[in-house]
Amino acid sequence: MKLYALLNIFLCFFSIVRAQTLENGATIEYGSKNLTLDQPFLISVVLRDVETRPSVIFPEIKDLEKRSKSATSSVSTVDGRKVVIQTITQEYYAVKPGNYLIPEFTLNVNNARLRSEETMVVFAKSGEEEGATADNVEVGEVDDNSQSVFLSVQTDKKEVYIRQGFAVRISLYIAENAPVEMEFYRFNEQLQAILKTLRPVNCWEENVGVEEIIKRRVTIRGRRYAEYNMYQARFFPITTEDIRLPSVKLDMLVTENGGAVNVEKKLVKSFRSRPVGVVVRQLPDHPLRDLVAVGQYSLRERLSSDLVYPGESIRYMFKVEGVGNIAAIPAPIIQSSSSFDIYPPEVSQVVKRSYESVIGEKTFDYFVVPRKDGEFPLGRYFHWIYFNVEKANYDTLRSAASLEVRGEDYKLTNLSLSGPSGLYDNLEALDSGRETIDYKKILKDLTNIVILVLLVTMIWVFRK
Repeated sequence: MKLYALLNIFLCFFSIVRAQTLENGATIEYGSKNLTLDQPFLISVVLRDVETRPSVIFPEIKDLEKRSKSATSSVSTVDGRKVVIQTITQEYYAVKPGNYLIPEFTLNVNNARLRSEETMVVFAKSGEEEGATADNVEVGEVDDNSQSVFLSVQTDKKEVYIRQGFAVRISLYIAENAPVEMEFYRFNEQLQAILKTLRPVNCWEENVGVEEIIKRRVTIRGRRYAEYNMYQARFFPITTEDIRLPSVKLDMLVTENGGAVNVEKKLVKSFRSRPVGVVVRQLPDHPLRDLVAVGQYSLRERLSSDLVYPGESIRYMFKVEGVGNIAAIPAPIIQSSSSFDIYPPEVSQVVKRSYESVIGEKTFDYFVVPRKDGEFPLGRYFHWIYFNVEKANYDTLRSAASLEVRGEDYKLTNLSLSGPSGLYDNLEALDSGRETIDYKKILKDLTNIVILVLLVTMIWVFRK
């Protein structure tokens, strides 16, 4: 009888714990499994309700080459509750066409083990010439082919506008035919010292996160190298002070063969990068010069209905998407009017960070109540000014939607509509100190109480 009772308590206990784990659990997801050689196979880890991005080391897969990693964060509000989704994605490339078996593997994420079943990925020939097994890259500090090993700090731009992003990449290059053997020496300690020296203090950093050193084959001026990428990020200058990335040093443990047979000697050898500079330009004169976003953006918008009655509420979505510092995008400029009550928007965003760019979208979801009948082009009320780096001038995203309001003008009892505020009148009289009920927290607390009761009951039954 005791055994039966204990078994039931254990089953109930682990069911509750598992339910709580799954609610905020992480999952492994695959991208497309039918690809060409110029397309990457993607493995992603998706985490829900996690504010900070965890460290994830993806598996080595036979005959596939690891390359870039990206990180996407999505922040939205659902039923008044903030919802955060983090997605970390690793790219894998194939050297030749064929069927590739992705074996079963496990990942350690936030002290939890994620398991993925084996699957098959098919790579077909692409339009490019088969056999191109290395990327052709430009590294400015290689003047000729005499350098077999060198440390490089690279930027993708030499000149940017204030608040325009540029990439920084730190890599060690070793020629495939270099007559030397080497290994990393106290790497984590050295990397932290390098980053402390290099990181510009007048920049906003969007870091992809490099938890491991990834090797890839590249071709530089006709010579083949192995690139060991150690760090990559994008920076957005917040002042007009030019960026100076000084020379940094990396020590490597080098193995040398002595004169005697089978005698090896290990030495610490230093490699230095060249200093790099990025010129930061001020934006042209404009009343909003210090406030506008900088980048390349476009507008997507949606009305829940384009025909309403006065007093009938509608939703209007103003979504800015493109390339730039998405997290710093300001809200659109709203022109006040006696024709509408426009409530402050719910804001959500999706940001994808990679070495190549920071792209994403920021959505402003407005609650609008028209007061009088008529036809209203929303471009009069909603517009967003930014600096277009491609055109090198200021540009405006303006609503192209139009709202038709039919019916008698909206009248509100005990609420004056004479001013532009409308429904905002008398807000100071409302009780803003009343606390909202967090049902999710209450449910979680009750669950924890049930678990505690089960544990006490189990101990009591066991002692009897």
